[in-house]
Amino acid sequence: MDVSQQTSHVGMHTSTGNSGTLGATNMTTLVVGLGNHSMSGTRHNIGMAVADQLCKHLESNWKKDSECHGMIAMATLDENHKLILLKPRHFMNVNGKSVLKTVTKYNIPVTNIFLLHDDIDRPLGKYSIKEGGSAGGHNGVKSVINCLGTNNMLRLRFGIDRPTNPSAVPMC
Repeated sequence: MDVSQQTSHVGMHTSTGNSGTLGATNMTTLVVGLGNHSMSGTRHNIGMAVADQLCKHLESNWKKDSECHGMIAMATLDENHKLILLKPRHFMNVNGKSVLKTVTKYNIPVTNIFLLHDDIDRPLGKYSIKEGGSAGGHNGVKSVINCLGTNNMLRLRFGIDRPTNPSAVPMC
């Protein structure tokens, strides 16, 4: 699938709205930058770095949300579409707790969740969009799947390369 197909696929998927019908009003999409809040600036935190760039592009601001255990930014895309960005404040392997709290608080259907995360098996700079499926060994995605009880969400996976020294891979 080329980039234009990926973009149109994402647009088609996320335009179904909270009620699941095409053209529904008041749709909210949750975009989650997976990572470890204490490891900024590392490849392992690319999901949070992308969320930061998206927040900046949308001219929004991060605010601490104790109830969601994370940093939240909100943007209105148009009169019917709201975007909530989340950077969990938990470690990667328990990011799902923050996602569940946020989904519950804002009543977001699982089909309106988009995860941003690193992929150690993909070359640096390469990315792919995946819908559903297993966590592929990614502990943050595994946590989200376990907490929500489903794998039915979109994922944007960013390649960070596998280090030549296995001890350089964070085990969190």
